[in-house]
Amino acid sequence: MHTLLLCLALLFATAAAAEPPTTLSPTRSRNLETVLLRAVREVGFDQVRDWRHKGERIRHMPNVDVAVIELDAEGRPVAAANVLLSRDYPKGQAVPLDARTLGAESVRFTKWDLERWDDKKGWADAPAGDDIVPGREGAPLRFMAPYPASLFKILIAYRVMRLVDRGELTLDTPYRFLRDTEDKGERPLRAWLEPMIVESNNTATEALVKLLHERGAMEGLNAEYAALGLGTLQVNGTSPVTGRNWQPGSLHMTAMDTAKLFLLINGGPGVLWRTREGRAVTAAELSEPARRYLKKLLADQGYTEGLSSTVVCGDPHARKGIPTAEPARWLAADGTATVGETAFKRDTRPCNAAAEVEFLHKTGRTENYASDAGIVHSLPGNAPRHYVIAFLSNLGDRYYDEGLAGAANFADEENGTPAKVTGIRETQSIAELGHRVDEALKQRSPGKR
Repeated sequence: MHTLLLCLALLFATAAAAEPPTTLSPTRSRNLETVLLRAVREVGFDQVRDWRHKGERIRHMPNVDVAVIELDAEGRPVAAANVLLSRDYPKGQAVPLDARTLGAESVRFTKWDLERWDDKKGWADAPAGDDIVPGREGAPLRFMAPYPASLFKILIAYRVMRLVDRGELTLDTPYRFLRDTEDKGERPLRAWLEPMIVESNNTATEALVKLLHERGAMEGLNAEYAALGLGTLQVNGTSPVTGRNWQPGSLHMTAMDTAKLFLLINGGPGVLWRTREGRAVTAAELSEPARRYLKKLLADQGYTEGLSSTVVCGDPHARKGIPTAEPARWLAADGTATVGETAFKRDTRPCNAAAEVEFLHKTGRTENYASDAGIVHSLPGNAPRHYVIAFLSNLGDRYYDEGLAGAANFADEENGTPAKVTGIRETQSIAELGHRVDEALKQRSPGKR
């Protein structure tokens, strides 16, 4: 009898572990997948120009990884979709997602290799050592994951806040940053965290990376994300002396795992997802004060570009993005924004007045990569929507739209890109993707499955 009861208990426990989040709707997810696939196909990523190739149209379909998790009003996931675009999938490829884990285990993700992208290596011959997550050699889909650029700073912020939650640090703990032999000064922890997120300050990021090394917390960072079922979120090879050495091929993020991390930061009742081992992941992974603090930083993030376009409001070459306002802390009286050392010379006031949502997000951008991810919720009086979106690509500021072709100065290696000349730092196809997704979710009845 005792053995029978034990077997029944194990059976019920296994069944419970296999259950997906109770609010996730297969039908709603399929509809969201259709919307996302159409948006990726129609925004014209294949039409951008490449400054590194004298303004020719981009030679191959770029690598784009985008995921959306639709939420109900309380933050429960009700639908999820992930789409890849690359020369392997020039018409876009919907990724089959596990309803229990919200995972993209059907994809073999490999490290970014710029030489492979630029045709200096074979496109299809990535060795097993390039796999971001081992054991997926037989996966039906493959994708070289773009470098996340400054989006990786949310991985550092999350890890630091975990130490705060454990009582090892407080936001007022002083930290003196010695970058090798250079003294960068002492600040309370919050005065390093804030600039890292809100203005993407690199010195602040270096300080916190070095802090994690000194605390022995960098070593376990990847394992912590893997234990949450976020195995493609990795920070490798950073310097314990300077906090630097952020290299493509060493820092990894993929859209679905990034979206799940922002889902956790957003919070919501019940099980958000389960790991492959059956562990229930809930908002309690971070304390409510820690999540509230991170969301405040993300709300104040000044670069409303990427999936939004508020900082280039009114420019004839700008396209509509996610309709969010530029945070007031960055604005001058004439509506122009200056974020850190970057001055945007457009009057953002018309776009701020027309804002429909708050976008709590972090961007990343270099010459070769562009990313943006965060939490969207409607402002009072606007059509309700609530979702998480994550976008990663190799569409950095070397790529630009045809309308800016006249601004390219190929003789000026340092300042000749249209991004430098015009201040429109990414192809507006990215903003248009954000706009199309937001418009589609605005039309969906919230909370229905």
